[in-house]
Formats: sequence, C-alpha cells, structure tokens
Amino acid sequence: MDLVTTLDAESPELPQAARRPRWGPWATLAWGIPLAVTAVLSQTLGALGFVTWWRLLHPDQPITRADIATNGPLLAFSLAVSAPIVLGLLALVVRGARVPLSEYLALKWPRWRDFGIGAAALACVLLATGVVAGLTGQQTPEFMGATYNSARIAGMLPLLMVSFVFLGPLQEELLFRGFFFRGFVPAFGAWPTIVLTSAVWAFTHVQYSWFFVGEIFALGMVFGWLRWRSGSTILTTALHAAVNGMALVEVAALAGS
Repeated sequence: MDLVTTLDAESPELPQAARRPRWGPWATLAWGIPLAVTAVLSQTLGALGFVTWWRLLHPDQPITRADIATNGPLLAFSLAVSAPIVLGLLALVVRGARVPLSEYLALKWPRWRDFGIGAAALACVLLATGVVAGLTGQQTPEFMGATYNSARIAGMLPLLMVSFVFLGPLQEELLFRGFFFRGFVPAFGAWPTIVLTSAVWAFTHVQYSWFFVGEIFALGMVFGWLRWRSGSTILTTALHAAVNGMALVEVAALAGS
C-alpha cells in the first residue's frame, strides 16, 4: 500500500511529509529505549544533586528515602534538570530521520477553532471522570498534597509550577504525541496509534491509583485525537499544561482548606 495514500486517508498530515525518510515503528521503538533511559538517569542525577545541595544548606533537615516520592522541590528540580536533556536527545534523534524538527514533531500553530474544540473535549472528559470519582468515592491522591506543601514550605512553588505545568507537558507531548505518534501512525493507522500511545503514557504514571491511571488514559485519547485532527503538538501541549495547572490549583485549594 502506498504510504502517501495511507496518510492522506487517515491523517491531516501534509502528503509531502510522507515522501521524506522517517523512522518507522521499529526504529521509533528502538530509539524509545535510550530516550527512556536518559529520562530516568537524568532525573536520578537531578534528584541526587538536589539532595546534596539541600544537605549542605539544611543539615538539620535531611531528606529521607521515604520522603523522596513526595518532596515537591526535589521532584520539580529533577524534572527541570531532566527535561532539557531528554528534549535535546530527542532533537538529535529526529535530525537523523532527515525531516525538519518542527515538521516531525508537529510544532505547528493550530487554528483557534482547534483550541475551542480541544477545550470542550477536555471539559467533557474531566466532567465525566469527576462525576465517576464522586460516585465511587475517589479522593485526590495524598502524595499530591504532600508534594505541594513541601514545595510551599521550602519557598519553591514557582519551580514546582514551571516543572509540572510547563516542562512536564512539553516533554511528554513531544515524546508521545510528537515522536511516537509520527513513528507509529504510518504503519498502524491513526486510532491504533492513539490508543497505543495513550496506554503507554498512562502506565508511566504508576504513582497514581488505577482510577486516575484510567483518567490519564482518557485524557491521552483526547490529546491523541486532537494531535491527529489538528496536526499540532502545540495544541496538545497547551491543553496538557492547562490540565496540570488546574490540578495544581485544586491541590492548592485543598491544602489551604
């Protein structure tokens, strides 16, 4: 089957993009391994660097191993260290595909109509999951409140905001709705790719209960559909950041009540 015909039928991507060399699904998966290892190692090094710095400044307030998972400043700092490294490696990998970075990762400004459709779709998902959470007695995960409070006490809420509202969504969208989406969709088609990338993205959030992992999967489906519909990861990054920002505001409200 002709690749150009397949993309024209299943995606709004420009046909000329299909004529250029790109990483196929297996090469995309193979490159996913060093990207994942780089993310883990760089976050670990960032965390170790923060612990060392904190120990020098606050020798009477050690960060224990049990506190690491809920220490907001540490988590925010490790992500701030990791994201530029991972995105830099991603840019080098895409360069090897001999396709412009902005084209491969769909760094295209969307139409304003797409923003409206995206906001409405997200509102529907969040409303539905909120109703189900209320009916089933789901509570905001305790570690989120602990993460927020630790950052507030340390005076590092701005770093937490930058890391979790901007850097986190940027890194995840360029990886999942950018790199993996572009590598998988020519071989698998739009909807299988949307489901696959949403599932993998959801299971990277293992710190949450299964209910919230399911909510993240639903959000991933919306982001994937919007990426396919608009051809833009700028749109999905902006909406992802908005969701994270609302979550941070909710946690702040609960912490202050």
